[in-house]
Amino acid sequence: MGERYQIGDLTVDTNNGSVARDDKTLNLSPRTFRLLSALAQRAPNFVSRQELLETVWPDEFVNDEALSQRVRVLREALGDPSENPRYVAALRGWGYRLVAPVERVEASAASSRAIRSLAVLPLTNITGDPQLEYFADGMTESLISALAKIGALKVISRTSAMTYKHSAKKAPQIARELRVDAVVEGTVLVANERVRVSAQLVYAATDEHLWAEIYDRDLGDVLALHSELAQGIAREIHAVVTPEETKRLDKNYRVAPPVLEAYLKGTYFLNKFTPPDVDRAISCFEQAIAGDPLFAEVHSALAWAYGVRGIPAGNNYSVDTQRQFLVMAGKAAERALLLDQTLAEAHGAAAMVLLFHDWNWRGTEQALDRALRLQPNSALIQLYRACLAATELDTEKAREALRCAIELDPVNLAYLSVAEEICYWIRDYSQAMDYASRALDLFPAFPRTHYILARIHEAQGRIEEMIAEYEKAGLFTNSGATAARREFREGGVAGYYRWALDMHLGAMGDLPVDGTKRGRREGEQQFFRARNYARLGDVDNAIKCLEKSYKEHDGRMVLLKTWEWFDPLRSDPRFQDLVQRIGIP
Repeated sequence: MGERYQIGDLTVDTNNGSVARDDKTLNLSPRTFRLLSALAQRAPNFVSRQELLETVWPDEFVNDEALSQRVRVLREALGDPSENPRYVAALRGWGYRLVAPVERVEASAASSRAIRSLAVLPLTNITGDPQLEYFADGMTESLISALAKIGALKVISRTSAMTYKHSAKKAPQIARELRVDAVVEGTVLVANERVRVSAQLVYAATDEHLWAEIYDRDLGDVLALHSELAQGIAREIHAVVTPEETKRLDKNYRVAPPVLEAYLKGTYFLNKFTPPDVDRAISCFEQAIAGDPLFAEVHSALAWAYGVRGIPAGNNYSVDTQRQFLVMAGKAAERALLLDQTLAEAHGAAAMVLLFHDWNWRGTEQALDRALRLQPNSALIQLYRACLAATELDTEKAREALRCAIELDPVNLAYLSVAEEICYWIRDYSQAMDYASRALDLFPAFPRTHYILARIHEAQGRIEEMIAEYEKAGLFTNSGATAARREFREGGVAGYYRWALDMHLGAMGDLPVDGTKRGRREGEQQFFRARNYARLGDVDNAIKCLEKSYKEHDGRMVLLKTWEWFDPLRSDPRFQDLVQRIGIP
């Protein structure tokens, strides 16, 4: 049975291949209609060029130009200008999506409650043991991950959903805040190596309970349980699940209870994102792998944990230590993909290793494309796409990926801060301030948000405001901030940056500066000394420091083209040679 869609003012009926506007039928060829249908099934998500090629030309080999030509034909038929699209928008180099509102129209009166987006609320632990909260949270995350594999659904990511844990708010209010059509809520009971999950689907507009089911399984069958639950919800809301998605959902791998316990505990700690908790997560994942080396998902999770420690942002590790973590992340991702090529998380972890460790832009893009095809609802993969685009100063692609990420995870404090930072990289300071404002609404004292605000003020020449934000971020102690202000007021901008060099500001990671002159130490990060020299206009010393960073293979060098710090160096042939040697497109 076909589907009917309302796409803005268009009525599209896949039963008879018709498209109508105001009772007038538009003439589309079968292939052009197939393209429009494929975009409608995935709306509002982007669909990659590769997936569209496979859908529109399933039994033929054609190149990208054939797709570009077919999109032009579709736009012409719809009267849709590419420079200001009403229906079909492009994400350069990646794919297309429908920007007009899309609603699936059911054959019955059910169109009044069409569900295209949902959130899984934290499942309630009714075991009676508070020590098993990690299990309920892990089950919630696994269900979200299963549903997120369905491209026709917009699924809110874990962190935003988990903010409603123990909330007294009713489902309709939560749905309005998260901008979704429905929510899934339920309970988890664990006893005698069995798990019982009770779930129900609530339509937000009317608070109507559309569906409810109880799943009672052996603890070892938890992965299959998530698949059953996700496909049961998809069937109830008539979401289109492709054969490839069904295949990825149909996993019957059994996990021994001790291994499952270690894995779920690891994900629980990993999602806290603090260095001690990430280290605890790594320990749990290694324990799970020792119990079952063929459990692909735990290798993937371990890759993410190592990657969190190794990506050169917000930690005090030396360049060498960061690289060691990235190497371990790459090995864990490789093992995961040898066991299961359909793990989007493993492809995403591999992508970050390819970028920050290998300086391989082409490989990074390919890995992220694979990850997004496998899990189109991943906010984290969208953030990494934005990061990759920012390193190339592709501002349009970076902004669009950030928009998708925050739409999928709207109240994730860490992601809002990352979005703020990426907008700083691409010099979109207005949007960066907007993301910062949203983050501070959630947590006014969040250090990373204040840290990036300081950089934005610095880029705009507001040194006093920069110092105030660095103090809020914890980079300056009170005495350190006082010393910084004194140096700025007495010596101007140059006086401040000479002081910053004496303090080794940034070169020792995020260790607080108290105003006491610090000596050199092993592992000092030359990248940040280059920054201070560049601010002073000392091009020779700045480039000397960058050459040292290049020899160390500092992951931050991938941002050389992006950061405004180095604008005074860009006309220097030595700087241009560095950019070319790194391989930045």
